[in-house]
Amino acid sequence: MNPVRAVLFDFDGVMADTERLHWQAFCEILAPLGASYSWEEYEKNYIGFDDRDAIRTALDRAGVACSPEELTALLKAKAEVFPKLAAGVAPFPGAVEAVRTSAALGPVALCTGALRSDVEPLLKAFGILDLFAAIVTAEDVARSKPDPACYQMAVQRLGIPAEDCLAVEDTPYGLQAARGAGCQTLGVAQTHAREELAPHADRVIGTMLEF
Repeated sequence: MNPVRAVLFDFDGVMADTERLHWQAFCEILAPLGASYSWEEYEKNYIGFDDRDAIRTALDRAGVACSPEELTALLKAKAEVFPKLAAGVAPFPGAVEAVRTSAALGPVALCTGALRSDVEPLLKAFGILDLFAAIVTAEDVARSKPDPACYQMAVQRLGIPAEDCLAVEDTPYGLQAARGAGCQTLGVAQTHAREELAPHADRVIGTMLEF
């Protein structure tokens, strides 16, 4: 395994406990259409998707037709709901320290399926926004995780070979995306069990405190 020259962090479930907040925001905008779902279903089928694919999938499964204009309106509505739910959310213990330690040793990037408007205010509140040499969000790629496009873009922006980059992820989809791009992978069992992450990760830790 190559020495690690850069670290690429996911956000939701790695940096902060925001997955339930995304689920609540989705339910708020989808409930009037009869397309909301349980937390367990979110964990099983939606976690790791960006907003676009999560909404499309929920509407498809509910049999609800959606025009491109209607999808855009739903994305806008969700983008307005989430920041209100996430206001004041704290980072996971050890997450901020992990970014600061990594940034002191080499470049760090953020690779998330969330919107830029979802994550940048929180990164700023955590005091680490300026540490990221590259930030890739849902707006930057056409396909969400497990597609490797986001990680391919992140390593390209850093200018470091993927095999020299370590991706830190909390979901099987995220780990699959990172591995598909050729990155080394570290699973963090903060939202999924170790046994769910292990098949897709070079190593699994319990929390960001172990980073």
